[in-house]
Amino acid sequence: MALYMLSAWMLAWCFIWLVGSWHAGQGFALAALAVFAVTTPLLFLRRRRPATAVADAPPCPAPDAVCAVRTEAALPGVLDQLHLVLFRAEADGRLAYVNRAWEAMSGRAVADTLGRSLAAFVHPSEAASIERGLLAVARGEQDALGCELRLVDAGGKPLRALLRAQPCLAPGGAITGLVGTLEEVSRRRGADNRNGNARHQVNTLLANVPGMVYRCRNDPSWTMEFVSDGCLELTGYEPWELLESRRISYGDLIHPEDREFVWTQVQAHVARREAYQIAYRIEDAAGRERWVWEQGRGVFSAHGELLAIEGFVTDVSERRGAEERARRRIWFEARTGMTGRPIFEALLPWTLQFAQLSGHPCALLCVHLLGVEALTERHGHERAEQVLTAVARRFTPATGAGAVSCYLGNHQFAVLVADFRSVGIARAAGGEARELIPAVSRYAARLAEALAAPVRVDGARHAVEIAVGIAMSDARYAGADAMLAAAEQAALQARAIGPGTCEFADE
Repeated sequence: MALYMLSAWMLAWCFIWLVGSWHAGQGFALAALAVFAVTTPLLFLRRRRPATAVADAPPCPAPDAVCAVRTEAALPGVLDQLHLVLFRAEADGRLAYVNRAWEAMSGRAVADTLGRSLAAFVHPSEAASIERGLLAVARGEQDALGCELRLVDAGGKPLRALLRAQPCLAPGGAITGLVGTLEEVSRRRGADNRNGNARHQVNTLLANVPGMVYRCRNDPSWTMEFVSDGCLELTGYEPWELLESRRISYGDLIHPEDREFVWTQVQAHVARREAYQIAYRIEDAAGRERWVWEQGRGVFSAHGELLAIEGFVTDVSERRGAEERARRRIWFEARTGMTGRPIFEALLPWTLQFAQLSGHPCALLCVHLLGVEALTERHGHERAEQVLTAVARRFTPATGAGAVSCYLGNHQFAVLVADFRSVGIARAAGGEARELIPAVSRYAARLAEALAAPVRVDGARHAVEIAVGIAMSDARYAGADAMLAAAEQAALQARAIGPGTCEFADE
């Protein structure tokens, strides 16, 4: 139509140009007349031509109708690709549709299934209750049905499935039956059981590990996402108390002096994606200080993002304590000039055996330093250590060159006298050990007196109290341990009597 109008206006302007001497108003009137003359027959022809064309052309369906037809035709094929069983049943419970997943689950053909109730394929012990539930849904008496049931496949084998059903509504809202799904859970349950057994085995393994396995976030609190049961023995806290820092964070358990060290070490190794091994102190729920050893590493995603830190923490307080005691013993021996205990323990059995075979007696003195516990309570551990060190330094000049002294620990010393003449004791003519008892007793008294002199530390004067137990070598001691035990028992007896007492082992 636009083309026809354009042609008419062109003819009109040509006509105006030809009669350009006319008045403009007369020219416009002639132009309108020309347009009318040209377009009228064209419009008449245009109106008649479409009618003929439309009458001859086949009807064209609406686009929405085309999509609806194609979708409805393709829908069954799409549903057959699903592994989930879909079904529709009439109001009387008879199946009107099931997809192909039913054949894979039950081993029954779709054609043999349609027209029968779903309850016909349920285990006889459950069929009646399932049928009642389905009919209640199909009649609108029940909003939905969801339960686990046992289906019986074509081979007679029961399998567990999860049933879900709800009413099927027509466009007007009327209930025409029901629709639902069936999902097999037998394999999934078996997998869950296997996973459960695996988790149980892992938990059993972790429960027997002497320490705590953990997974935590990389924050200063070391917020725990998982901790094993070993957490209780290590820290004194239940695992749930540390998870997500519900009661206390693991970072708060770390000794304040070690927190910066732990953070710096972990961050350095995580940045390099390396495993780390560190030792530090924690304070458990009872307030006790423990040394722990930790090994861990960062866990990263495929894109290199740090997800968490996983590792293991165990108590090494005993080992650390042994190392600390060894270090302190070496320091103590170096400052006091006393013989190391390993050397003393090797020397004692050799001396006793030589004395028993040669008839040259030896004496073992066990010296207890009294009152150290009370001194520690009043003045602290450092002051008690200073007093102990001062007393230990007196042994070498007090015992003489023929004796070997050793610190046994727990404020106890041992003195082994093998050469009596060098310590001022003359041997009796018979050489018997019992004949030396009076002389050894005087020797022990002089030693106790020399050791018991007051000690001055930082201007303060501290009294020293000594008790001595003595064991003489003879045939009744089967070994060095027996002789040392006898001397210690004698020292306990002397201690019970009072400071400055010397007692011999029982005959």
